[in-house]
Amino acid sequence: KNENSCKKCGASRWKGVAQGLNSGNSKIPAKVMRYFPLTPRLQRMFMCKDFPTQMVWHAVERNNDGKLRHPADGEAWKTLDAEYPDFSSDNRNVRLGITADGFNPFRTMSSTHSTWPIVVVNYNLPPWLNMKPENLILSTLIPGPNDPGNNIDVYMQPLVEELKELWNAGVETY
Repeated sequence: KNENSCKKCGASRWKGVAQGLNSGNSKIPAKVMRYFPLTPRLQRMFMCKDFPTQMVWHAVERNNDGKLRHPADGEAWKTLDAEYPDFSSDNRNVRLGITADGFNPFRTMSSTHSTWPIVVVNYNLPPWLNMKPENLILSTLIPGPNDPGNNIDVYMQPLVEELKELWNAGVETY
C-alpha cells in the first residue's frame, strides 16, 4: 500500500504519473480491488454450533453409491485424498472451490463497465447448504471499466497467499 510502482513490472500505481499529469495529493489509482480476508470468515463459520457437524457431512452422511451428487463423489476429490493423505485424514479440513465471473452492474449492454467478484465455495457442506448465499464467501471484488482479462492472477495474489498460509498453518478457532 505504500509503494508507488509495481515491484515486479515497475508500472506506476497511479494514472497519468508517467506523463506528469497527476501530482500532489490528487493521485488517481490505475486499478482498484477490494479484498476481504478468508480466515476471519472461516473462524466465524466454525463458531456456529451446527457448523462442525455439517462440515463432516461429506464423510459421514453422504450416499456413496457411485453417483455424482457432490464434489466428494468426483475424481478431483479422490485424487486430492490420495495425494495428500494427511490432509484427508481429518474430515473437518476445509475444501474450497474458487469461481470468478464478471457482470455489468448497470444493466446496459452499451456500457463496457464490468465488476468481477471472486467467490470461495466451501465444499465440505452438504449440497443443499454449500450454494446458499450465507455460505458463499466473497473474497475479492474487482471493479473497473474493463474486465481483468489475463491480469486476473494479479488480483488473486492476496487470496493465493492467504490460501498458502491456511494450507501450512491452518486456522485457529477462538
